[in-house]
Amino acid sequence: MAQIFLVRHGQPARSTNGFDPGLSEQGISHSRNVAAYLGGRKISAIYASPLKRAQQTAAPLVSACGVDLTLLDGLAEADRDNDYVFAEDTMTDPVEWAKFQSDPIGYLGGDHKEFVASVLSAFKTVQAANHLHNVVVFTHAFPINIVLAHALGLDGVLNFIPHYCSISRVKALDLNAIKVISVNETAHLV
Repeated sequence: MAQIFLVRHGQPARSTNGFDPGLSEQGISHSRNVAAYLGGRKISAIYASPLKRAQQTAAPLVSACGVDLTLLDGLAEADRDNDYVFAEDTMTDPVEWAKFQSDPIGYLGGDHKEFVASVLSAFKTVQAANHLHNVVVFTHAFPINIVLAHALGLDGVLNFIPHYCSISRVKALDLNAIKVISVNETAHLV
């Protein structure tokens, strides 16, 4: 059973066009750290969200491993059709943070049930491919939360706040047999 590395995208750049931002300089640097950390492992497949920040985070590892990047729509964040929301900014405003916490997926413009179903379907696609070696999935905070919450039997979609370029590891026999190995690893970013 292959290990699946769930990697949150790198820090996005702040720009006047907030829709689907690319990476900041720190995000680019951290994506190289992820590649250096994971690049020495046998990797069967690399998947990513179709959003620019996830693809740019994946690029150094794709280059280092020579493995094709497979895009899966279900790995995208709930804000995929709206301007990117910096969670750090939302947390500093008590009124906005309360709105965010009451319905985080809706706050970002998504439908809760549809979004959760889409994420779990994408994860099932990754898992069901029965890869021989490790698999790396470049995605976003909410998809990582949804997979981990599903595996651990937790309610809600905001149980963890994954750091930019953090790694969470799982092994999965199927969608209902996911073993969580680690959550929010960041030692590779130092």
